[in-house]
Amino acid sequence: MTAPCRMILDVDTGIDDALAIVYALRRPGIALEAVTTIFGNVDVATATRNTLQILELAGRGEVPVAPGAAHALVRPFARGAAHIHGVNGLGEVELPAPRARPRDEHAADLIIRMARAHPGAITLCPVGPLTNAALALARAPEIAGLLREIVLMGGTLFHPGIPGIASPMADANFWNDAEAARIVLRSGAKLTLVGMDVTMKALLTPAMTRTIAAHGPAAATLMRIADFYVHAYQAQYPGIAGCGLHDPLAVAVAEDPSLVTAEAMQVDVELAGELTRGQLVADRRRTGKVQPNAAVCLDLDVPRFTERFVAAMRVSPAR
Repeated sequence: MTAPCRMILDVDTGIDDALAIVYALRRPGIALEAVTTIFGNVDVATATRNTLQILELAGRGEVPVAPGAAHALVRPFARGAAHIHGVNGLGEVELPAPRARPRDEHAADLIIRMARAHPGAITLCPVGPLTNAALALARAPEIAGLLREIVLMGGTLFHPGIPGIASPMADANFWNDAEAARIVLRSGAKLTLVGMDVTMKALLTPAMTRTIAAHGPAAATLMRIADFYVHAYQAQYPGIAGCGLHDPLAVAVAEDPSLVTAEAMQVDVELAGELTRGQLVADRRRTGKVQPNAAVCLDLDVPRFTERFVAAMRVSPAR
């Protein structure tokens, strides 16, 4: 039997992060050992509160949570995702105040500590801006070789980027801290990029939310949160069947890379371009000087992932 994927999940908990947390908790092939939080969809304090609330909704309030960066390495935090995730980050659904408290440890320090304590065993899965990962790698460069892998949600090569920013081919996570993304991409760690080329093929539809919601109060609450996300996507992308399951897919690939087709590429991120800041750039020239530094996901087994996602969202009532 294959050993479970021992995971640190790094989140900016809005709605798809909440779904990713539940997916990680429910999959038998994942051992969620810690959650770290960051700015992005919401400020870091809200992301931390939301994370604790979702863990408790799923009956796993004992999972340690460590807050991290409140802003990008060189830019201030600018809130801009309320129309997608709601002002509170959870689709305006109010959950009970969390009973657990976050750890008195910075997210980057937790990542460093766990990588050193368990060499070759820990998969880091950042699904928000990469600032916490970059800080950890900058403080302790050796953890690039101690982590089993970094599987991140970020980048796009062919699918258009997110609406509302200057760069037409940038996703939110790379855009929100492009400098951090560059540090991670150049770190020498084993990297898998789960970007919009595949995450926009993994859609949560209204029919799926109804199916999941029928499985009890906790699942119904989670789908009330997700409904905001579905409707936001339908407003932003007229005619779309549902919302992109960006963060849950990254978690799924960390557990089982056979869900996707990936290509080894030499990649970097643009920092300065007026129309390209935050854009993932791949050098695919196939010369002897091109050295791949990441596996970039290009296609997805949609039915297999969808089946797993629906099963994982049937959460038990909170204890």
